[in-house]
Amino acid sequence: MAHKILSSQNIMDLLDGEESELDFSYDEDEFPNDELDELLQEFNSNYTLDTEIDNSNVNNINNVPTDNNILPMITSKKNIKWIQQPFNPPNIELDDLDIIDPVIFLRNPIDYFMHYFNDDFFETLAFNTNLYAIQKNLTNFKATNQQEIRVLIAIHLIMGCLKFPRVRMYWEENFKVPSVFNSMSRDRFFQLRQNLHIINNLDIPNNNHDKFVKIRPLYDLIKKKCNELPKERNICIDEQMVPFKGKLSVKQYMRGKPCPWGVKIFVLASENGMIYDFILYQGSSTELIQDNLNLFGLGASVVLHLVHTVKKNSHFLFFDNFFSTYNLFEQLYNLGIYAAGTIRPNRFAKPPLLLDKQMAKLGRGATFEIRSDVNNLFSIGLVKWYDNKAVTLGSNFITSGTIDTVQRYDKKKKEYITVERPEIVKLYNSSMGGVDKSDQLISFYRTFIKSKKWTLRLITHAFDLVASNSWLQYKKDATELCLPKKNILDLLHFRLQLADELIRSTRKIVTAKKSKVGRPTRLTYSSPNFDTASTSFSHLPSPSPTSSSYSLNLTKSRTDSPIASDAVRYDRIDHMPQLDSLKNATKCKNPTCSRNNRTHFFCKKCNVHLCLTRDRNCFEEYHTKV
Repeated sequence: MAHKILSSQNIMDLLDGEESELDFSYDEDEFPNDELDELLQEFNSNYTLDTEIDNSNVNNINNVPTDNNILPMITSKKNIKWIQQPFNPPNIELDDLDIIDPVIFLRNPIDYFMHYFNDDFFETLAFNTNLYAIQKNLTNFKATNQQEIRVLIAIHLIMGCLKFPRVRMYWEENFKVPSVFNSMSRDRFFQLRQNLHIINNLDIPNNNHDKFVKIRPLYDLIKKKCNELPKERNICIDEQMVPFKGKLSVKQYMRGKPCPWGVKIFVLASENGMIYDFILYQGSSTELIQDNLNLFGLGASVVLHLVHTVKKNSHFLFFDNFFSTYNLFEQLYNLGIYAAGTIRPNRFAKPPLLLDKQMAKLGRGATFEIRSDVNNLFSIGLVKWYDNKAVTLGSNFITSGTIDTVQRYDKKKKEYITVERPEIVKLYNSSMGGVDKSDQLISFYRTFIKSKKWTLRLITHAFDLVASNSWLQYKKDATELCLPKKNILDLLHFRLQLADELIRSTRKIVTAKKSKVGRPTRLTYSSPNFDTASTSFSHLPSPSPTSSSYSLNLTKSRTDSPIASDAVRYDRIDHMPQLDSLKNATKCKNPTCSRNNRTHFFCKKCNVHLCLTRDRNCFEEYHTKV
């Protein structure tokens, strides 16, 4: 319940004693009125009177427990004092991380991917897409379903891997990709993508302040699943940019970023790039606690919001100078989180650090260290280290620590030299790049899309993010199972196999028609000045209108497709036997069929021939997991 702070007049009325049941008998000359006035003035200068305070946020501001020498209040800037003494690190005994069940077997890519979603989500996505088409009065729109939506997502994943310069090329005769054009027609693809919707637009309230309301359910679902992931010991917070140059009120520009224009996202990640939490930045309407914004500022409030799922006394947190403030380090220490990061000295009450010129005279590897002094209960250490240039870092648990050495190239001497490095720099360099690694993994095979719709850009980014997280989980499990490196899928093949499983595990594959039996080599000529009627080449096939000057096809078509992944092979969906029309029987593709049997039966979905006789049923054995 909110409580109203009493004004000075109310306090005086209560102290008067006339309306109180207690007996206040004193001499007016002996009452310390001067001291009371001084206390009231100090009270008024520190707190805003006659305002409402939400008690639910008190723990986010003060963190009341005082039994472990935790400061009950944040320190004002004028009370921060610095001492030119080495930092005394606290005694740290970290708790064990959450116990994770051992990995027994390696799952398929689609299993990792579907951890972040469920069938209800795709069903809702299909429903809202159909509803939006009805609202637009599209008479030629055929209702979609969750299976088709998953195929649409799979095609976008393939496009991110292949990166054709134009989307239509995936369906053109010379460049078409079988997994794309066999799964969905070109016009249907554009129709679905044009009408893709996460929510019903009519459900948006008139007083809505959420700029990302149209894609909010998708990101909330992903965030919930990311929060459930077991966190590593070292975590970091940084900014991530979703490239977008279209019209959007919350579009940001960040100088120095690979993609400076786009939507900013604040991300909590591990040092290897696994994303645990994030905030979509939308200016003043960003979902941050207002009291934290007033007390700590934007950067620190973002950190305090993202660490609400971080276990106390279990992790080391790293961030850059955009977030760092003195009160943030203090508050994180109160929360049981040990933090370090680069700083801006003007946010730390003018610490007495050496100038950059003075550090340069001391040479590379020079270190200058100071610490704060607040009643000997809590201190923050600052370290200024000079390498090619000076850099300043702060922490509530480590500064110089154990000094190690690194090799640096000296341009004047034209040789490598040994430079001393503080421990805080080593920890920061090894742990701070997690968000950048996630950005890198996403950028390798980012979904190729040219659209002015910001919703479409953020939807595809969400699936790219999930694919990156899924691959990191897959790689971690494969390493724990001690699989050979050659048997572990890289990110490219992981995405391609994921797309194949999304397509083939939900619907049957329509295979391309087989070419006529004949000679495998075929020459096709096409020239605007070539008259086939006046030459002796009239017996050759007619020229293709879409081919180039000529095309040579020396590849013999396969009778069967490669063996499908386990996710498709054992899903028990649409695996129907069918007889082929070939003259000669084909060898059975069941790995356990040792008799080299030949058969005319094949699986219509997997497109592989399998024995189906009275004596042997390779068809059932092939699709049954042992």
